[in-house]
Amino acid sequence: MPVKRSENEAGFTMISVILGLSLVIALSIVAVTAVSGDLHLNRHDLDQRRAYEAAKAGINDYVFHLHNETDYWTDCTNVQPETNAVNQVGSTAKQRHVPGNTGGTYAIELLPAAGQSQYTQCDAANPGPSMLEPSGLFRGTFRIRSTGFSGKADVSIVATFKPATFLDYVYLTQYETLDPVSYGFPNPSPELDGANSQCSKPLQERDLQGNPLALSMAGRNSAPIPNVKDADGNETIYCVVISFVKGDSINGPMHTNDSFAISDNPTLGRGPADPVEVSGPPKGWFSTKDVPQSGSTKTGSSSNFKGTLTANSPVINPPPSNSALEDIAGLKFTGQVRICLNGETISVSAGKTCTESPLYSGPLPSNGVVYVGGTSCPTIYSPFTATYPSTSGCGTAFIHGEYSGQLTLATENDIIVDGNLIHSGEGVLGLIANNFVRVYHPFSAQTGRSKCNSGSNGAGSISNLQIDAAILAIEHSFIVDHYDCGNSLGTLTVNGAIAMKYRGPVGTTGGTGYIKNYNYDDRLRYLQPPSFIEPAESDWVVGRETLD
Repeated sequence: MPVKRSENEAGFTMISVILGLSLVIALSIVAVTAVSGDLHLNRHDLDQRRAYEAAKAGINDYVFHLHNETDYWTDCTNVQPETNAVNQVGSTAKQRHVPGNTGGTYAIELLPAAGQSQYTQCDAANPGPSMLEPSGLFRGTFRIRSTGFSGKADVSIVATFKPATFLDYVYLTQYETLDPVSYGFPNPSPELDGANSQCSKPLQERDLQGNPLALSMAGRNSAPIPNVKDADGNETIYCVVISFVKGDSINGPMHTNDSFAISDNPTLGRGPADPVEVSGPPKGWFSTKDVPQSGSTKTGSSSNFKGTLTANSPVINPPPSNSALEDIAGLKFTGQVRICLNGETISVSAGKTCTESPLYSGPLPSNGVVYVGGTSCPTIYSPFTATYPSTSGCGTAFIHGEYSGQLTLATENDIIVDGNLIHSGEGVLGLIANNFVRVYHPFSAQTGRSKCNSGSNGAGSISNLQIDAAILAIEHSFIVDHYDCGNSLGTLTVNGAIAMKYRGPVGTTGGTGYIKNYNYDDRLRYLQPPSFIEPAESDWVVGRETLD
């Protein structure tokens, strides 16, 4: 018998199809709605990122103009070009597009000094009182607010500008080469004159249009030192190339008015926030093998540059001497002295120890400044012939100890660190020498050996030395005496800042002296040694940035 289809069954099938289609449509609507929501969120996130980058571009714009014109900030909103984005506080009317056509714009507001209530905005007739903070940790700084806009998003960053100081960097040099007086030439002599003229040139020079020239064409290693001749009467001696090597760690911001020579892959900087500044043209560093007459086959690498390398940075130079500190010093001495620090007290003597022939023992001076002057200094220093006389008319100070007070030691001649200098609490120390800041290192030559680097370290040599201080060698270098002599001394750890005219060696790749471990003391951004010397011409730098 034929099977008879049920009419009810056919209707049920149609209902199932309609319900299935409805479910698919509903799920599609939900999916489209979810995707639209994600697109909206993604668009918002993209606008936020673009607004942040636009705000950063505003800060960079202001920094650029400050570098070109140090007094740019004193003109308030009356600045060039006419299309600038600089506004008085409370206004973002004047805006500029971010370069690169990202769609973002930025506006800059000048924030009046918080400690000057009589000024509600930047006053071009009184820029200092209206903009510069008069007291506190941020004394002498001024602030701007940069707001970036993209779509419906806006982000504001407040940048605090401060004068550039030597204390902004863990490592700062004018020239990345050996000090001319360290070659051992007679003083005065034509040879020393030649070294001063040739070795006080940058590693890479520029043509009249400002374009970098090849190292072989111009710069200190493109030609030998004038007046210095070998046994055959030929000028073949070149300025010494000092490089950063594998194992060197410079943990903090860096600056040189020169360019760097690199062997292997040293660590420069702690991270992208640490500037690694060179005043030379890009690329700013060279493998030692590429530097003429370096005598090196080493290929340098930037693979471990953790800081942000920036070429064409402003030049930073010290004043001609530290004599201004002599005028204000709370304690003054003449000749060679020995200084021992202990907490907030200081002992000073004219003998071989801090208790022999005492000159002073007591609290640190109230203004925190000690100056050591000199009457005569007949011997010209060389790291290869350094001696340690028991007495001298030179304005030189030996120093070591542990301290918790705040002190700046300045000398007319040299400062010699003859033991650990370790701080505690809020202790901070400045060492400012007109000539050298040196590390004590005698050596003992072995019998029958003529070269010191075949000998051993002498009595009193300090292994794994620690120096917690801000160091400034105005005319010369921070250096280890006889750095090429004896055996390895381990690591030289400096926690603070080092600034010098010429780069001073602390060891050799042959295993003498120290490996460098230099660490920036971030306290120096706000806690500085008393009356520490400022650069001769100070640029403005961003001391801090905060989201507003």
